[in-house]
Amino acid sequence: MQFYYENVKGLGSVVVSHHALKRIEEEGISEELFKKVLLTPIGSDTPDSLDIVWRERNGIRLVINIDPDVNSGAKVVKTVYRIQAQAKARR
Repeated sequence: MQFYYENVKGLGSVVVSHHALKRIEEEGISEELFKKVLLTPIGSDTPDSLDIVWRERNGIRLVINIDPDVNSGAKVVKTVYRIQAQAKARR
């Protein structure tokens, strides 16, 4: 699996951590689905803190550190996991 991506929309260069690669394997997420979430986001990234944003699509959430301690110029995908759809309010 590829672990370095250049020119990612809204992020620039991105590295996938060993932990994230392990989670991708554990969750049974295909490389194609991971790339789709990372490279073609549907909406904007959701901030979680000053350094962390989420990127979601197709029930997959990527947790991305946008200001890692080791400043190599690349953002870091810290972890990946499946999420369930949120409940929708009906009138």
